Amino acid sequence: MSDRQVKLVLDGKTGEGNPVDTGIPQGSPVAPILFTTYLSGIFDKVEEAVPGIRGLSFVDDISWWADGTDSTAVAAKLSAAAAASIEWAAENGVAFDYGKTEAALFHKKRSAPRATVAVGTNNVPFNKEATRWLGLARCPALPKGTPCHPNERRQKGCDKTPAANGADGTHTSQLQEGHDSVCPVSHHVRRRAAVERRLCHWHARAGGGNPAADQPGSPGNNGLLPDNQPGALSMESGLRAATAQLENRQRRFGLRLLSLPLGDHARQVVGAPTEIGRRLTNALAHGGPTESTVLLEKPETLEAELLQEEEEAEAKAEAERTRPGLIMFTDGSRLDDGATGYSVVWKRGLTWAGAKVHMGNNQEAYDAECAALAHALELAAQRSSTPERVTIFSDAQAAIRRMASDEPGPGQQYPLQARKHITTLRRARRGIVIEIRWCPAHKGVIGNEKADEWAKIAAGQPNIHGVELLNSSGRTEVRAAPLPRSLADLKREISEKKWAEARQWAGGRASKTKYRMPKSQKPDGAVADSTKRLASRYYQLKTGHARTGQYLHWAKVRPDAQCWWCKCPSQTRDHLFKVCPEWRTQQKILWAEVLKETKRWKSRWTVRDLLADGRCGRAVLDFLASTDVGRRVPLVDEEDNAGSEVSEWELREHQERQEEGEEKAEALGAEDEMGAGEGLPLFLPTPDFMAAAGED
Repeated sequence: MSDRQVKLVLDGKTGEGNPVDTGIPQGSPVAPILFTTYLSGIFDKVEEAVPGIRGLSFVDDISWWADGTDSTAVAAKLSAAAAASIEWAAENGVAFDYGKTEAALFHKKRSAPRATVAVGTNNVPFNKEATRWLGLARCPALPKGTPCHPNERRQKGCDKTPAANGADGTHTSQLQEGHDSVCPVSHHVRRRAAVERRLCHWHARAGGGNPAADQPGSPGNNGLLPDNQPGALSMESGLRAATAQLENRQRRFGLRLLSLPLGDHARQVVGAPTEIGRRLTNALAHGGPTESTVLLEKPETLEAELLQEEEEAEAKAEAERTRPGLIMFTDGSRLDDGATGYSVVWKRGLTWAGAKVHMGNNQEAYDAECAALAHALELAAQRSSTPERVTIFSDAQAAIRRMASDEPGPGQQYPLQARKHITTLRRARRGIVIEIRWCPAHKGVIGNEKADEWAKIAAGQPNIHGVELLNSSGRTEVRAAPLPRSLADLKREISEKKWAEARQWAGGRASKTKYRMPKSQKPDGAVADSTKRLASRYYQLKTGHARTGQYLHWAKVRPDAQCWWCKCPSQTRDHLFKVCPEWRTQQKILWAEVLKETKRWKSRWTVRDLLADGRCGRAVLDFLASTDVGRRVPLVDEEDNAGSEVSEWELREHQERQEEGEEKAEALGAEDEMGAGEGLPLFLPTPDFMAAAGED
């Protein structure tokens, strides 16, 4: 906070420092504390001015929560809250960015809200992708016969909605019939493909609670259908158990502390003989030395050109082009057993020369790629005759980008080494041209293929002649103290633990006979891009909780499991997908596509495995779109199903279809008014959480 200076850096040149005696440094932990303290007055002001408004905040993001009888009433409350916020801001020297304001509505109507929230001179509509239809959830504590559908409540004289099961195991009555809730936020959930088109809750109770609450299929774990599978729902929706998420956050926090530069007191928390130090050490499960970083007084510019062509074909042509000077290729490799190595190669006459270096079992391929670039510059600087031009090709874009920055973080030591060797080269020969270029991998570039071959040898065969060993003391021909564990390797382990814990939690809460755990974290893009109703049927069939004779008979909705199309004694998923004569033509198309994609005929498949294989997603969706499998169920005697949860499901389905028909009619009317081609889009964009792979 004291003795601070500010300098202007322009075109690689740094100006003189000027003292700064106001404000606080960017990234200082004091900043959010002071800001939160300064901003705290807005909540009392607005909540007092607008009855029923509640405020939530995270650093500089503020949200106002209101509920009302309809979206218009809610929008009016939020508009009043926005006006009160702007008034307070004007009095206290604070400015809000109106353009970033968003509104999300949580309600029980299928139709999209038309009301808007007035924020300054802007009218903010409710975000359609963030707006959620809550549906109705049955409280596990209520008797099975308690009416849940609005029509049933009106018929039986009920005027209250059963409470939904809260995330903490308590009951909440805030979501009453006809009430909407809204929260304008800058970050919101985008989910299109419904895993189960019902509001399902599950929770784990602390000591002293009902032991059955943690068991799969127990009433405390599911909201609507008997024997629900929270494990399957978790894996398909991207949700994770709170305990696993908290454990992962501890590990990530520990990694952040270890990434801090040497001398930072916060870095010493990990491994300290304190409660938090022991907890972080246990969470990371690593007590040995780790890669260290340093904070430089003055960052150095990389005096080399980093080049990357936009087109792969252009990059390949550059890598194969004859050019003057020294041309080198680098590559790094990490094997499945964790062994890591890298290579640097160049052409010497008609043969290849270079170096193979083994790095041990606690590094990442990223570290190997960065180390290879630094070593290539070192080898160029050690030549007896300094070339007029040095060109280094690497197929790792992340490693090339790392060379441009010497800021603290994973792999910092390698750009520092690269700058040192570049300085040596420029001292030896003035005007030398140094280029580091990207080269596409496995595209037939001879130098890249040779570097890849040698890198695998360096990683997997450290004891053969010609392979050097990179240790904490440098490169040697004999084994010595291993390198400190890299931050990148620790980060990879943390990500793998998160995925493994999620699978373990979900695997114990899913039926292995009905559902197969996915092999990859990445969701099926074909299902994500399909319509919500089609995705719902897909996921219902995938989890085994679908409108099949077998399931409805198990749920005591139908007297038997007979197929209502062909009178087969048991209508299972395999029956509908393979042998039911009603859908014979569609089955032939389905299995022909599956054979084309997987080279396996239907006799080698079960439907459980079929729905778990991402290669078959598109074929299954086409099959469902062309049939009534999992969609149409013949009407049954209402008296036989009074109070049944599945019959309520059917009533809701009927109401939803009516409302969807009204929405389509309104959309068609809007299209007629606007003209052809100006109506609503056929498909919504793929949501962000489904497009990305892998979560931190």
